[in-house]
Amino acid sequence: MPLALLALAVLGAAAGGGAGREEAREGRFSTPEQQRCRWELRSAAGASELRLSCRAAGGGAARSCAYRGEPRRCPAYGARSHQYWRQILSRLRRRLHPCAPGAPLSARLCGPGRAPPEAQLRLLPDPGPATPAPAPEPTEDPAETYCTERWHSLCSFFVGFWEG
Repeated sequence: MPLALLALAVLGAAAGGGAGREEAREGRFSTPEQQRCRWELRSAAGASELRLSCRAAGGGAARSCAYRGEPRRCPAYGARSHQYWRQILSRLRRRLHPCAPGAPLSARLCGPGRAPPEAQLRLLPDPGPATPAPAPEPTEDPAETYCTERWHSLCSFFVGFWEG
């Protein structure tokens, strides 16, 4: 049995398990202000989006944000994408508040003059809290609205009973 497991492990490594390191797609880090952050990387159609969710060490409300950019426009990204994301996450770790507006994120290997500005990750605008739907305008007594004058007293009794 152990020999069979060893053979499977060798075959898995030969099939491409050791060909190259896969870049991380999600993880965690802490900031100097002791915020605990989770991150997730999503890539599609040339653009990459880095989503963050940070919570204060005391258990305060979580704050979420996202950065978007086109790191593939950086010439060095293709060969060293793992290093690119390590540098980006290192910059985020050093920020006191990673979701606070600030300068765009760029890796040293794709810094100014080495890549177009589109390669930088920019903080997406915060959609803000969802605005609640406006409360309906207070109407007159429902008995007056739905009952004719002739049935008003009886209707008012039932409406009052129904509304509690």
